[in-house]
Amino acid sequence: MDNTFAQRLINARKIRCYSQRELSKLLDGQVSPTAIQKYEKGLMMPSSSILILLSKALDMKLDYFFRPFTVDIDTSKFEFRKKSSIGAKKIESIKYMVCAEIEKYLEIESILGKNNSFSLDYSNLLVESEDDAKLLACKLRKDLNIGSDAIVSAVELLENYGVKIIEIDYDNKFSGTCNTAGSIPIIVINKNMTSERKRMTIFHELGHLLMHCSSEIDEEKMCTIFANEVLIPSDKFISILGALRHGISLVELQAIQREYGISVDALMAKAVQLNIITNSRYTSYYKKKNAIPSFKEAVEKSLYPMEHTNRFKRLVYCALASEVISFSKAAGLLDLPLSEVRDTLNLM
Repeated sequence: MDNTFAQRLINARKIRCYSQRELSKLLDGQVSPTAIQKYEKGLMMPSSSILILLSKALDMKLDYFFRPFTVDIDTSKFEFRKKSSIGAKKIESIKYMVCAEIEKYLEIESILGKNNSFSLDYSNLLVESEDDAKLLACKLRKDLNIGSDAIVSAVELLENYGVKIIEIDYDNKFSGTCNTAGSIPIIVINKNMTSERKRMTIFHELGHLLMHCSSEIDEEKMCTIFANEVLIPSDKFISILGALRHGISLVELQAIQREYGISVDALMAKAVQLNIITNSRYTSYYKKKNAIPSFKEAVEKSLYPMEHTNRFKRLVYCALASEVISFSKAAGLLDLPLSEVRDTLNLM
């Protein structure tokens, strides 16, 4: 029997968070849970009419179920560290959704011969302290030729260096996760986050991919420090604010936020870590934030332009404009109606 179809059916069902019984109910009892179980074990194939029903119920194009697997991703390596409240079924959904997106991403790269690889390897550098995490962030900036300047687009920077960034539409229970497909680093982020939170999450997840922490070190904390340092180096931050401050105005921090795309909360955390302000001043900041709604709103307001991933979409339309792929193939890769792809192409 066709094991490709069997696994694709399992993946599609998990992406939509359905049990076999729930899927059967969606099909109005025309397919029993037992039959679905047999399809997924490769013991039986559905008829063409049932295939169409499955496709509609799972909101997947028919060709998805027969697309050969081209990427090997160990779904057990996805980590969901902070938001356990997401639930097991939704975690599975995210995992298989990302796998499907990565397959399409690598397919269009292969079609166009534009396989950019990620070559940075810091496996010989052990992170044993906060200073080590900051040094690694500085090394990354040097290796990516950023200097101490603000990173205009975190997404574009990393995509140009071979990191695959996948955005998924999700509620605020999910921020991000990471994994690898062979040697290809994958970062998954929630597209609905503010730009500042999205940028911090991207470099936090990159920290998980690059850093090797000693067993007694809190890796989550090190990744946050790494991300903060990548977004704005400590020496640059000190040169802007000064080495020792009794207090810092919101106007000053918002100016840094606008330039470096890092939240006021993260900047205050950096200020206390660098002893620019005292712990008591930092505590007072959070008390004020929690006590005064208007101050909290001002502090949490997003001021940096929104970033979205677009390299995959650009590659698909490049292939379409070059007549390397058909309109139907492009629609399948982009998961868009054929008419929308035709209307969007706008050849020059």
